[in-house]
Amino acid sequence: MIVQFTSELRKFTSTRTWWLMLLGMVLYSAGFTAFLSYAPFLTSRSPVDLTTPESAVIAYNIAPAIAYVFPLAVGVIVTTHEYRYRTISQTLLAEPHRPTVFAAKLLAGFCTAFVFGAASVGACVLVVVGVLSSQGQDTHLFSPVILTAIAGSVAVLTLWGLVGVGVGALIRNQTVAVVGLVVLTQFVEPMARTALAGVGPQWLTLVFPGIAGDVAAGGTAYNAMTGTAVASQGSGFLVLAVYALVFSVLGSLRFSRYEVA
Repeated sequence: MIVQFTSELRKFTSTRTWWLMLLGMVLYSAGFTAFLSYAPFLTSRSPVDLTTPESAVIAYNIAPAIAYVFPLAVGVIVTTHEYRYRTISQTLLAEPHRPTVFAAKLLAGFCTAFVFGAASVGACVLVVVGVLSSQGQDTHLFSPVILTAIAGSVAVLTLWGLVGVGVGALIRNQTVAVVGLVVLTQFVEPMARTALAGVGPQWLTLVFPGIAGDVAAGGTAYNAMTGTAVASQGSGFLVLAVYALVFSVLGSLRFSRYEVA
């Protein structure tokens, strides 16, 4: 298992894709965080309020709100790059025990997503602290609310990596899988979430994985705009963990049926 896990990490991290995606996620998260953090100081009519730990959470939690597609795509690539470059046959011939191979891919996706999550959340923290400190404001960094949100954000982004590995095993075409996920997470789900935000009991919207991730992270700007942060962090983690488990199991079943050509 250790040998297979090491091999999976080497396959992915030896390419430029890993580094470019990591840089893109960090810059994307940091850029939006800087914009949101400066908003209260740019105009007196800004709806953004960062004066309390509870309100400042939305600035610290930009990464899980908008950049979760990156670890999701990373998880997909961990699996689909083997099909794209036709190396899956050699991998399975070298290690015929399919569960071991897929478990190594899950672990590789988990570890890689954790690195992505920690790096992007860390960048957001540095930006918020830098902006608030430069304006003479309290950063609330050591508040239990903020510390819990930071830890939750990293955990959420890590779980998205597991979801991606499962999706990659189910949809073997890398382009279709990645583009499909981008469309679903960045366009379809946000529109559906907005449309359903005022319809029926708000807890029902927790079935959306994006909302579950927002809640598990301790609340995001999207929750603040739509008023969907009505559940506990534990509930959000549970829903997102179920998504990760279901896609991992389904992906494992499909992976075990791959025929070596």
